[in-house]
Amino acid sequence: MKRRRPRLSYANVTSTLALLIALSGATAYAATKLPDRSVGEPQLRPGAVTADKIRKAAVTAPKIKEGAIKQGKIANGSIVAAKMALGSVAGSSLQAGSVTNEKIAPDAVTGEKVNESTLTQVPSAAKADFATSAESANPLAFAHVTKEATLDTSLSKNIASVSAGSLPGIYCVEASGFNPKGAQVTPQFEGGGIVSAFAKIGGTTDCPAPKVEVQTYEGASRTKEGFYVAFYR
Repeated sequence: MKRRRPRLSYANVTSTLALLIALSGATAYAATKLPDRSVGEPQLRPGAVTADKIRKAAVTAPKIKEGAIKQGKIANGSIVAAKMALGSVAGSSLQAGSVTNEKIAPDAVTGEKVNESTLTQVPSAAKADFATSAESANPLAFAHVTKEATLDTSLSKNIASVSAGSLPGIYCVEASGFNPKGAQVTPQFEGGGIVSAFAKIGGTTDCPAPKVEVQTYEGASRTKEGFYVAFYR
């Protein structure tokens, strides 16, 4: 008895090819689809993860190991002021000589931050010294007053009034055109005794500020004496 061989048909061929394609596709898919957590550090060859392979903002601060970013890894100009937290740069972190005059903004250093002993005299201060010396040599107002509270106009300048106090040895002298900040008085020497004089801005009720009160003494007793007085601003 003869056995009949199966004959190939178009349907048989088509179904066989479809099965082969399906099996090969499943194998390729299985090769590219990896299970979760199956790829670790040992599976990565050196240089496999490049900068282009890292998603933007994927590396956050908690992912960076302490001390991992060294000076040589930082590009010039990459750290700007807006990226620095307030107070993040302490004095101990500044290299000696790194903050130069060009790096300090105008008016950034206030008076309380300056060691005054390190400063030299500014040019205008020399003029002020000269003005003080000039005023000492030629005061704005001065007077010669007799023991009877009379103003000697020939030896006086810019004096508005002179009066005697309610007690002997007290005089009240008023400058003209300004309020003095200080005064210097010298008793008029008459050839005998120990005579002294004192001056201050304001004093008894007879001589309120800004008038200058002068008191004259012979020994320890206040008494009438002539004097010379100069006023300063």
